[in-house]
Amino acid sequence: MPRIPELFGSPIRTVRTGAKMLLAGLLLVTLTSGVVLAANSNGTQNPPKGITLQLAPTNRTAVQGTPASYNVVVQPSGGFTGNVSLSATGLPAGATASFSPAVVATGPGSGSATLDVSTTSATPLGTYSLSLKGSSGTLQSAVVVSLTVTAGQHQPFTISGGPTGVLAPGYGVPIDLQLANPGNSSLNVTGLTVSVTGVTRTAQAMANNRPCNPSDYAVTQFSGSYPIASPPGNSSLSGNGIPAAQWPQIKMLNSSLNQDGCKGATLQLSYSGTGQGN
Repeated sequence: MPRIPELFGSPIRTVRTGAKMLLAGLLLVTLTSGVVLAANSNGTQNPPKGITLQLAPTNRTAVQGTPASYNVVVQPSGGFTGNVSLSATGLPAGATASFSPAVVATGPGSGSATLDVSTTSATPLGTYSLSLKGSSGTLQSAVVVSLTVTAGQHQPFTISGGPTGVLAPGYGVPIDLQLANPGNSSLNVTGLTVSVTGVTRTAQAMANNRPCNPSDYAVTQFSGSYPIASPPGNSSLSGNGIPAAQWPQIKMLNSSLNQDGCKGATLQLSYSGTGQGN
């Protein structure tokens, strides 16, 4: 007669095996459901939100004192929408960068801006790598572009001017100096001097052999403060708000000799000064 444990052993093992199979089936359904929830309707993963900067061209050349421009495109991805702030670093000395606009609205399509890099006549020559960055919260995108600064044709500024009144023995007349700056950027002018280099007498004075020469005149130099601003184009001491009392002055000396030869004479003047670019 069989033993009792052997009669009931097989059914008990069957029940336990069935329980294990049911539990495995539940785990499989759970895992499968998790995969379905992480995918989109096409069965592919959703890309993360992001932004990408695109610039054209990627390199520019600017002559000292002139600007360089780049076109900036901000491309969103992953359904991103929002404002992206633009900035630039790595600029050479004396150069500045400005974006128009500085904040670009994107989504669902791309947004664009213009980057203008301004240089001065004193910006060092060379090729520079500029780092441009777009930021929106924790999202960022960066790109590197090239700027090459080359030398331009520097034309010297010129100084001119003459007495603002009639010269007479013992009297000084101020000179409103005119400054002509042919460059693209402002100059700081210092060290202005004026000299009398020659005298052209009238025909009557020459016919009567009446002398007049530079020694009959004395020059008082500019007494105002430096530097004097000379923007591109033409400017003057009066245009800079400098009072006439500080302008250079020419005075005809009051000599004991006959000075009739200096009546109506035309003076030849020479000028000097130093201009420093901003």
